[in-house]
Amino acid sequence: MAPDPFAHSRAISEDALRIERFVETRNVESFDCGDKDLNDFLCTEEVVRYEQENLGRTYLAYGQGDLVAYFAVSSDGLRVEYLKTVKSFSKLARMKLETLPALKIGRLAVDVRYQNRGVGRLLIKHIAGMAMEIGRGTGIRLLILQAKPQSVSFYEKCGFQLTYEVKRERGRRNRTMFLDLYKIEGA
Repeated sequence: MAPDPFAHSRAISEDALRIERFVETRNVESFDCGDKDLNDFLCTEEVVRYEQENLGRTYLAYGQGDLVAYFAVSSDGLRVEYLKTVKSFSKLARMKLETLPALKIGRLAVDVRYQNRGVGRLLIKHIAGMAMEIGRGTGIRLLILQAKPQSVSFYEKCGFQLTYEVKRERGRRNRTMFLDLYKIEGA
């Protein structure tokens, strides 16, 4: 049996983590993940516009009364050309599919007080569960994201893989990564 990619010592138990949809009236200004862009998304009008324009949904994660993290997700797809070096997807390419359905993690941030304490892995596990639930009604095969260089190793520990570096990705700072939901169905 493969090890659970979400297993990690945790500052907050899975049962104690409360995840809620973003609401504009919530006080989020104290959130600090150490990344200005991620902080600004949550603490400025950008998150409100994101929600209003139906570009995705943002969720706040609370533990022990604190805002410990947030994430944003949207529906997307990953072109099969990004997976051409992954053997398990070769038969799908023969089905003449251009894109595999996916749930995209647009942003994921953990407050500095809770980093390296298992919160990020709990959120990935939660998002994978969301994707599988949505997928029962629509079909979703992958979780995808654009990882900042300093985050690649974290996502790899959670089971994500880097995609084949297609021409449009060459020279970009962030890299496309994917998690095949079939591989974690029992996790």
